[in-house]
Formats: sequence, structure tokens, C-alpha cells
Amino acid sequence: MVKRRFSLLMASAVLSATMLASPFAAAGNHGDKHEGHHGKHHKSDMCEQMREGTGKFSPEKREARMEERRAKMEQRHQTIADRLELNEEQRATWDDIHEEHTEKRAQKMEKWQEKMKERCADQ
Repeated sequence: MVKRRFSLLMASAVLSATMLASPFAAAGNHGDKHEGHHGKHHKSDMCEQMREGTGKFSPEKREARMEERRAKMEQRHQTIADRLELNEEQRATWDDIHEEHTEKRAQKMEKWQEKMKERCADQ
């Protein structure tokens, strides 16, 4: 009886300690702005790459990635439309929705590029 009570008490104490410590373990360095994004990127390196058009900002690589992504999305788009067995009018509406989504994505990319230019203007 004493052993069972002790085991329950210890199990609850260990569980409580684990639950109390879990937010601190998961926190990491998310709030540390001096090291960049989780310590992997530095603002100066990213701005240099943007100015030079290298790395993540390489126009050729980006265009190749986007072209590959567009092809996959178009294939997925066609597959879903075929599976839904859309008639011509529904297919036109489906294509319009897809076009709007593409335009929104392009606008988001432009805003991101403007934001990066503003961030890197002071360096």
C-alpha cells in the first residue's frame, strides 16, 4: 500500500515537473532578434544575396523553382477538375478562381520583395 501511494505521488510529481518545463523547452530562441531567423540567417547576408542576386534571390533559380511549381499546380488543377467532372461553364469558373489565386500570389511576392528592399536600404 505504501509503495503504491509513493509511486502515484512520484508519478504525479514527475508529470507536473514535465508539464511545467515543456513551455521553456519549446521556447528556443524565438525572441532573439539579433541572431536573425532562429540563428540560421543574418540580415546582412540576406541583403547581400538580394543585391547580388545569389542564393535564395537568384532570378534564374527562382524562375526555375516557380516554373516547376506552376507545372505541378497546373497538373493538380487539371486532375481535380477532371475528377469533379465539370462542364464547360463550371470549368471556366474553376479556371477564373485558379487565375485569381495566381494573381494574389504574385501580389504577395511583390510585397515581400518591396519589404526586403526596405529592410536592406539602410545597410
